[in-house]
Amino acid sequence: MSDWMRKVLESKRATRRRLRALSFSEKLKLLEKLRERSLVIAQSPLGRERRIEEGQGRQGFDGTRSVGPGRE
Repeated sequence: MSDWMRKVLESKRATRRRLRALSFSEKLKLLEKLRERSLVIAQSPLGRERRIEEGQGRQGFDGTRSVGPGRE
């Protein structure tokens, strides 16, 4: 195993230890931040363009999909 791979694995272990040590409420705060970021990414022009290229369109919270005007 290369030195680089050892560093990557140790970093993952350290991150997992840090997350394990968090309280439930702290984990919920992290989850909320991740959700906010995913919404920002999904609403960004690059996020929309990528979904349209993949044929997914925009997906609403109710599970319905729509494609923007002129992109059908």
